[in-house]
Amino acid sequence: MTFDRIVPLDRVVNFRDFGGYDTKDGSRIARGRLFRSAHFSDASDADMAKLDALGVSFMVDLRRPEERTSEPNRWPGEGVRIFSNEEGQVGALSPHLMALLQDDLTAAGVADYMHELYRRFAFEPRHIELYRAWFAELASVDGAAIIHCAAGKDRTGLGCALTLHALGVREDVIFADYELTNSVLDLAKRLPRIQARMEERLGRTFESETLKPMLGVAPDYLRTALDAIEERHGAIDRYLEDVLGVGVRERANLRERLAA
Repeated sequence: MTFDRIVPLDRVVNFRDFGGYDTKDGSRIARGRLFRSAHFSDASDADMAKLDALGVSFMVDLRRPEERTSEPNRWPGEGVRIFSNEEGQVGALSPHLMALLQDDLTAAGVADYMHELYRRFAFEPRHIELYRAWFAELASVDGAAIIHCAAGKDRTGLGCALTLHALGVREDVIFADYELTNSVLDLAKRLPRIQARMEERLGRTFESETLKPMLGVAPDYLRTALDAIEERHGAIDRYLEDVLGVGVRERANLRERLAA
C-alpha cells in the first residue's frame, strides 16, 4: 500500500484514488476513475481547480441533510451530477455526536458505539439508496466518480469496500485501503482542533483518548459491517445482488468498464 494514490489538496482531507488495485482474476482496476474523500466545504480555489481537472462525472454525498447544511460543499459546480438523500432532520446532531453525550463516556464505550453504527450501515434505507445510485452510475457513466461523507472513512469506507469487492479485489487489499485513512488523516495533528470543535458544539469537555476510537478507523469496524451483511444475506455477493442490484452480470460489466 503506497501513498501515490493520495491527491494532495490544501483544505480537503482524505481525498484519494481507490482504483489501481489488482483483482483476483489477474486484471487491474484503472486509476483516475474511483475517488473517495471527506467533504468539500473548506475547499480552496486551488483545490477546486485540481478537482475540476479530474474529469468527474458524478459524485455521491453520503452525508445527512444536517451535515450538508452545516458544512455545504464548495465543490463541485455545474457539470457534475450529485446524488444525496434528504432523509433526516436539519439541525439534529449526528450519531457520532450523540454518542458523545453518554453519561459514562469511555474509549471502550465509544468503540462499542462505532461497532453498532457499522452493524447498521448496510441496512439503512438512505445508505442503500445512495450505494445503489453509486453502482448504477458506475455501470453506465464514463469519467471519474467520487463517493464521500463527512470524514470519508466510515460510510464512505463501507461503500469503497463493497465497490472493491464487486470488482474482485482481495479482502486483505480492501482492508488495507480502508486503513489507509489513519495515515492520511494524521489524527495526532488534527485531534486538538477536532476536539475543540466537538467540545464547543456539545458544551462539554473530553479526554482525547476517548475520542480516538471515533476519529480514526479500525479493521474490526469494517469486519463488523461485513459480518453483519453475511449474517443477514449469507454472502456479500448476495447482498450486492439482492439489495443493491449488483448481480453477476452487473459485476462483470463493472470490471470491464473499470479495467485498466
